[in-house]
Amino acid sequence: MSTPTGENQQDSATGAERPGLRADAERNRQAVIDAAAAVFAEHGTDAALDAVARRAGVGIATLYRRFPTRDLLVEAVLDDKMRRYADDTEKAAERALTQPWDAFAGYVESVLALQADDPAFADTLLAPFHGSPVFAEEHARAFRASVRLVERARLAGAIRPDFSHVDLYLAVLAGDGVARATRDHGTQPSLRLAAYLLDAFRADAGHRPLPAVPDELRPGQ
Repeated sequence: MSTPTGENQQDSATGAERPGLRADAERNRQAVIDAAAAVFAEHGTDAALDAVARRAGVGIATLYRRFPTRDLLVEAVLDDKMRRYADDTEKAAERALTQPWDAFAGYVESVLALQADDPAFADTLLAPFHGSPVFAEEHARAFRASVRLVERARLAGAIRPDFSHVDLYLAVLAGDGVARATRDHGTQPSLRLAAYLLDAFRADAGHRPLPAVPDELRPGQ
């Protein structure tokens, strides 16, 4: 294991940063992000940060100097993906105004496939996150768009009338379980689950009444 580069050291005579130290610090930061992306993709965002530091070739002190909390490291790894996910969810909600079933079905399939493809991102969809306000807002933006998507698909008669956003959350929970259990088999098991679920969600399928939704699972509870 390599040792930290001393990226915060200063020139003893001038008090200024030594030439090259700023570049070293940026290289360390990017090495940690790249290593975290690989480790989180394999083991999820709860993976040991010692493993991230070893993969990056830096000391654990350097990792914590760059990213004092796990959430900040997760954000650095997933920030762009969360922004794209929020954009895509808003596009699906907009599409639901004219193509409600296709928009809804496409969203469900894409989310379950994403869970299978990226365990780290799957973790952020389900677990509370306490990163920066910017990341949290992107997460909230995606959530609000998914609520609009469900509402528009339901009002258009594309999905069963008793379907609620809680049911979408339960579908994502189910997708998470399948993705974790079939990690070595790609996205196919998750897409098969999506096909089963979508058949149950369609408005024109035969339905039995659903059990009541627990209050603690309702949005805002």
